[in-house]
Amino acid sequence: MHNCDHYSRDDPGSGLQRISAHEFSIKKEFSSWKSWRTNDGRILPNSKSVFSLIDNPFGTGELILLSTYFDPDISGRSFGGFGIRAPVNPALDVNYHTFVEFDLYYSMSASDKYMKFEIWSTSTGGAGSQDNSGSQGTNRTPVFIRSSDLEGANLFNINHRCGYYNDETWFKKSFSAAIPVPDAKWEYLNIDLHTETDAFVNGGLLMIGNIRITKLDPCGVPIPDVINTEKYNEVEPIRKKYNKDNGYFLIGTEGTENFSSGSLGGYHYELFVSHRNLKPERHLRAPLWLKNKYPGFSFFPETDGPEWELPTKYYLDIRNAGCYKLHGHCLAWINQAPPWMCQIIPENIKYRQWNSSGLFYTIGYNSNEPFLKVDRETARRIYFNHIMYEMRHFMTTDTRYDSSEERGIIPFHSFDVVNADVHESRHSFLIYKNEDEWKTSLKHVSWLMAMTDNDFSDIRQHYIYLLFKFAHIAVPNAQMAEKYKESSSLIPEYMKLDNHDNNGSIDAFICEKPPVLIYNDYEITSQSKARIIYNMIKEINAAWKTDPFYDGRNLIECMGIQGHDTVSPALASQNMQAVSLFSGLIDEGLLDTICFSEIDLRQPDTAPGGRALAPDIMNQKQADSIGYQYALLFKLFEKYKNYIDHVIIWNPFGSGWGNSYVLFDHEKMASRAYYAVMDPDKFIRGHSYLDSYFDGEYEKITSAT
Repeated sequence: MHNCDHYSRDDPGSGLQRISAHEFSIKKEFSSWKSWRTNDGRILPNSKSVFSLIDNPFGTGELILLSTYFDPDISGRSFGGFGIRAPVNPALDVNYHTFVEFDLYYSMSASDKYMKFEIWSTSTGGAGSQDNSGSQGTNRTPVFIRSSDLEGANLFNINHRCGYYNDETWFKKSFSAAIPVPDAKWEYLNIDLHTETDAFVNGGLLMIGNIRITKLDPCGVPIPDVINTEKYNEVEPIRKKYNKDNGYFLIGTEGTENFSSGSLGGYHYELFVSHRNLKPERHLRAPLWLKNKYPGFSFFPETDGPEWELPTKYYLDIRNAGCYKLHGHCLAWINQAPPWMCQIIPENIKYRQWNSSGLFYTIGYNSNEPFLKVDRETARRIYFNHIMYEMRHFMTTDTRYDSSEERGIIPFHSFDVVNADVHESRHSFLIYKNEDEWKTSLKHVSWLMAMTDNDFSDIRQHYIYLLFKFAHIAVPNAQMAEKYKESSSLIPEYMKLDNHDNNGSIDAFICEKPPVLIYNDYEITSQSKARIIYNMIKEINAAWKTDPFYDGRNLIECMGIQGHDTVSPALASQNMQAVSLFSGLIDEGLLDTICFSEIDLRQPDTAPGGRALAPDIMNQKQADSIGYQYALLFKLFEKYKNYIDHVIIWNPFGSGWGNSYVLFDHEKMASRAYYAVMDPDKFIRGHSYLDSYFDGEYEKITSAT
C-alpha cells in the first residue's frame, strides 16, 4: 500500500507572493518611449507603424495605441511588425521569478492579423550592450505570445468583451509573461509586435496598458519543498493498471532511455516513441531520380552521402527487449524536414500569402533558396517514396527498403502520418466566418502544398488525403492489396516509377494488423481549432469511403491530441469538450479512436504554489497542483477509455517539453503526479484545499454524459 501522505495534504500556506517591482506611468514617461528594432534585428523603426498615447475608451487611465502597416508584396518579407522601448529607471535586477504584465485590447478584425508580442530588454554599455543598429548582445530575453491566445474573437468564447471603439467590438485579455533568464539587469523594457505571416495589415489597431514588472517578495515565507520518497521500481508499474486487458488504453512514454524491463521506461510503460528520430529530416539527401530530373539545380546538401539515416537499432532493441509496442513520430511536418525537401515549391501558385480562394503556400522553418517549382506528379512522387521507404523499412523484410529476413519485421503499433498542420491562429477567425471551414486553416508548407497546387476542388487531390492514402498503401491490409490489383488502371504513373509493387501487386506487404494512422496536433483545448480538425477528418474520411481504393478502414484512423499543457482551472473540461467532439465522429463511424500523444504539464506562476521549471524540485503546493491536474486528466481518460487507444507521457522522468513536469523526478523517484495518475479519486479527495482553484472540474468530468 502507498503511504497515505502521498494522497493527502492540508494547505501548506500561501508562500512567496508577487509584488510590484516597477510601475510604468505611461502619461508621465511616454515622451521617453522610443520606436525600436525587433529583437531579431529584421524589422527596424518605420514611419507607417507607429504608437501613440490615448485615453482609455473603455474606462479610466491611459493606453498605448499601436497602429500597424505591413504589405508583404512591397516589403519582400513574409511578416512585419515593429518595436517600442521604455526606460526602466532605476535599472532592475530580474530572474526567472520576474514577470512583465500588461493588458491587451484588440478588435474582432485583429484576430487573424497578429502573430505575437515579444517582451525583452536592451541595455546600454557593458558586455550585454545592444543598440538600435540591430546587433544583439547577451541580454536578449524574448517571451512569445501567439495570437491563438486571443480567444475573445473565437466563435465559442466571447467572455472578454470590453466595449465598442472605432466601429468595432473590442476585447481585453491580461498577460503575464515570465522572463526566461536566470539573472540579468534590465535598463529598458522592449515590446515587439509581429504581424501574422503574409497577412496584409493597413493601419491595424491594438492597444496595451497597465504595463508593470512584478517579482516574488523576498521577505515572504517560502513553502517547503516536496520530498519524494519512493524509487520508480518500489511502486506499482503504471502499465499494470493502464492496459488493454484491464479495459483501459496503452500507456507509453517518449525518450531514448535503455528500455529494458528493469529500466524506468520498461518497468512502467508499454508503448515507446522517440520525438526526433523518425522525422522527415532523416531523409538526408534528395533521391537520385529527382537530381537527374533537374540536373542543373543545386539541392542541399550538395555533398554526397546516404539518402536515408534511420535509427533501426533503437527500435530493434525495444522490439527485442520484451512485449513492448512502438509508435512512429512523424512522417510529415512543416518543421524538421531535410533542406532539399524544403526547396520544393508549387508550380502554379503565385502568392505566398492567404487569399480569398485559400490558394497559398508558406515556406518551412528551415528552408533554403534556391527554390524549385515542381509539378504535382513530381511532388507526389517525392512523398509517396518517402512514406513507402520509411514505413516499409521497419514493417517488411524487403531488401529494397534496407531490411532483411535475418533482421525481421519491426512492428509499429501506430504512426503520426501528419503532425501539427493547422495554423496556430487562423482557426478562430475562419470558424467565426464559416463553422464548416478547414482547408484555408492549414499551414500549407510548400513541399506538401505542391502535391495539391491550385486544385482545391477535389478532396482526393488534397495533400492530407494523399499522405494518409500513401500510408495505407505502404503497409496494406488484405482488402487494400486486393483493391490495388482491381484498380490497377487507376494507379497514377508516379506510383509505378520506383518499384514499390511487384507487377501491380502489393500482396507481399500485407499486414494482418497495420499500424494505426494518426493526425496529430496541439492546442486542441481551443474549441475553434478542435472544430477545424473535426471538419477536416469528417470530410476526408467520408470521401474515402467512396474511393476505389477504400480498404474498409478510415483514412485517418486516430485523432492525436498532443497535450504539452499548462496547469489551469479549466484545462480538463476544455479537453473534455474536444474529446466529446471527436468521440461523436467515432460514434458516426468516421474515426476509430483518439489518443493523447504528448502529455506533460507546465507549472505557471498563476497556479497554486507559483511557477516551477522542471526538473527543478517543486514546493509542496506546486507538486500538489501538478498532481491534481494529472488526476483530472486521467479521470477524463478513464471516462472516455472506450474511445482512447493510447496515452503517451512525454518523457520517462525529469523533464518533458519546455520544462514541463512528468510522473517521475530527475532522480527517478515517484512524484505526486505518479500517485495522482494511479488513483485520481483518492488524490483529489485528499487535496481538497485545491478545490477552489480547480472549481467544479472534478464534477464536470465525473458527471454523466
